[in-house]
Amino acid sequence: MTTSDVQIDFQAGQRWTYRTRPGEDTSTVLILRRDDEPTGTVLHIALDGLRLGNPHLPGGVQMELGHAPVAADALRASVLELIQTGAPLPTDEGGYRQWREAADRGEAGVFTLTLAEILDVIGQVVPAPVDGLSGKTNRR
Repeated sequence: MTTSDVQIDFQAGQRWTYRTRPGEDTSTVLILRRDDEPTGTVLHIALDGLRLGNPHLPGGVQMELGHAPVAADALRASVLELIQTGAPLPTDEGGYRQWREAADRGEAGVFTLTLAEILDVIGQVVPAPVDGLSGKTNRR
């Protein structure tokens, strides 16, 4: 039986292992918040231990994702093992507040992909810098 076959009572402060992308085997997911919406449960998560290419950061690698709203079914299809409960939560809720305001206006969505698929999508849409990190060009 897989975690996608059972009901899981996801709660804030839970840390899980999940089906990671290659090279991110130590990455974990932390549940930041749970919103029970009319359309279903939305879990707000953070990921650590990533190797997400991001040319806008020093070294070009993003090691964490601070906030992503994920449908419960998508998270259920991703997680493997509950490894911690009562984990400390970040005090900065800026990502959640921004999502909540947009959601209240009907302008925010929820990921329905697995966590590995979400990271792949983010990796594809992070814009490349203009002629390097500095944005300078030698063209005339």
